[in-house]
Amino acid sequence: MKIALTILCMLSAVLLTGCVVVPVSSDGKTYGKVIMREQVRFIVPGQTTQAEVTETLGGQFRDSPRMPVLAYAWEKSTIGWGWPVGNPPPPLEYFFKQHEKNEGSDWRAFFVAFDDAGKVSRTKFVRLSGGRSLDEQLENWAQHCGVTSISGSHSGNSTK
Repeated sequence: MKIALTILCMLSAVLLTGCVVVPVSSDGKTYGKVIMREQVRFIVPGQTTQAEVTETLGGQFRDSPRMPVLAYAWEKSTIGWGWPVGNPPPPLEYFFKQHEKNEGSDWRAFFVAFDDAGKVSRTKFVRLSGGRSLDEQLENWAQHCGVTSISGSHSGNSTK
């Protein structure tokens, strides 16, 4: 009975969603510096300095040579792949294209912007897109937040 129910559930999933999901082995590794929300609670915009951020969170970050921003980025392997069965309906075409780009990874970052005095002005946890570089996404976020140009006190550290 359990086997029949399992087969029925899998068949229903394929027929209802038009997608076959196949589990894929994951190496379980994480690449980069993972930052958790609990680790950044010490940050107070307008008070916490860049030196305090990098001293507390570490030097494994990527910064911009053009803007006073930095990112701690990490990537985790994920499990599971989905492929459309036949042609997906038009509203789902974008979903399947995006799903193919992710290719079994979850790329995230913690972005930090600094004001002219070198103090934190904004922070944000983000899910990164595989279609653009970390630098491009960091600087686009900074421009969206109103960060304009680099100040003279920027550290210049840069790692992958």
